[in-house]
Amino acid sequence: MKTAHDRKKKAKINSLLFGAVSIGLYAAVFKFADPMVTLYSKGGAYCLLPVSTVFLFSYVHGNFASNVWTALGIEASASAERKKDAKEATKRKDTRSRATVNA
Repeated sequence: MKTAHDRKKKAKINSLLFGAVSIGLYAAVFKFADPMVTLYSKGGAYCLLPVSTVFLFSYVHGNFASNVWTALGIEASASAERKKDAKEATKRKDTRSRATVNA
């Protein structure tokens, strides 16, 4: 079982890694802005390139932010997860009448 110290240590390393990748992505976009605009504006299947670029940035930044919060010791409370589990467990049965077809 991982301790909180182990999680924080791994999160610090991952946040540095994803932070460096994020800086590299932003540097690449600024350096190659003109060729990217030319390539992205060709149309056809090239329309997937801006979308995939956004997903890549979102993935990298999301992992970076998550690891920063974990490294700082800020995590979701256990009571929030218990409330979520309790809400799912207490779902009521649907007893409304349904329309039927008489043949």
